[in-house]
Amino acid sequence: MEHSGLLFKIDSKSPIPINLQIKEQIKWLIGKDLLKPGDTLPSTNQLADQLSINRNTIQGVYSQLKEEGLLSIQKGRGTQVAGEEEITRFKIQNTYFSFVEQTIKDAYELGFTIENVLLSGFAYMQLFGQPLKRKLSYLFIECKVSSCIFYLDEIKRMTSADIHTIDVSSSPENILIESIHNADVIVTRADLAEKVKRFADAAKKTVISVGSSNDVSLLLNMLRP
Repeated sequence: MEHSGLLFKIDSKSPIPINLQIKEQIKWLIGKDLLKPGDTLPSTNQLADQLSINRNTIQGVYSQLKEEGLLSIQKGRGTQVAGEEEITRFKIQNTYFSFVEQTIKDAYELGFTIENVLLSGFAYMQLFGQPLKRKLSYLFIECKVSSCIFYLDEIKRMTSADIHTIDVSSSPENILIESIHNADVIVTRADLAEKVKRFADAAKKTVISVGSSNDVSLLLNMLRP
């Protein structure tokens, strides 16, 4: 589908560069499925005219998003949203959209100026970095056999990690994907490792299968202080 009429908004007075404003808006449109895999974006000239800015700015944004795997630029076909595989990977690796949306709604309801909240948050991160050291999150997938239960119990006993379990036979695929993305360590049965690995690879996570001596050693090393 062609989206030459997409309405972008820029603020020339914002401390955020215009190219970054446009780039992040395109990511939001993709993240909320308003731009779907294969959709055609406005040409650089169309968007430059719409926003009254230099076409080179648009060209630079499109090129950056192409390098990030979100856009495809082909002569004669224009600029399109990348394929379904690339966009699915992007969504798996960037599940923060709903969190940001809710945070902005909360800030608005409290009467805060959204721009001030966001800029203050950026300044805080520059000054202090991560506010707290996060607990490791372990995800046990379909671990009902005794070997899995043993390691799950050991982790509970030896660490303060967050422990989560999921049953793939009764959980929707989107719940499995989100759970894998949110986990630091993924543990499953050896016979399910390949299936789980397909989703874990997209999220750039390592799968530890109980049944392999090498993987079990890795798991035990993670338990040690």
